[in-house]
Amino acid sequence: MTTTNISSHGRGGAGNIQKSPPSSLPPKPTPEDLITPTLKSEHYTTGRGGTGNMARNDPNFPEIARASQDVEPVAHREHDGPHHYGRGGAANVARAQGPPNSEERKRRESGSAGEKGLVDKGKEFLGKLGRK
Repeated sequence: MTTTNISSHGRGGAGNIQKSPPSSLPPKPTPEDLITPTLKSEHYTTGRGGTGNMARNDPNFPEIARASQDVEPVAHREHDGPHHYGRGGAANVARAQGPPNSEERKRRESGSAGEKGLVDKGKEFLGKLGRK
């Protein structure tokens, strides 16, 4: 039994689905592909460049050279303004909110808004009229 890989292109629809050519599939990585290489040159660079970022490689301790080249990503900070999602339009703009407190979460889960809606206010008003 042979397997056929199908790929989807574009925004959807039957015209955008076709068989993938076998050559387009990436080869599966082997364990050797996943090993972090060691630096073999006499000097290596760290940082963004410049002579102050050149260091001598000690062949007895290759892990030092490797660790000095690893760069930590910059911490992502959410901006305070509105977030834009989707393809545009007012419905795709939202403000970032912190996690809801326990009272707000309970109110949301119970489906109660905490305030009376127009129908509830009308029923209450009519109930008061009927009691007179």
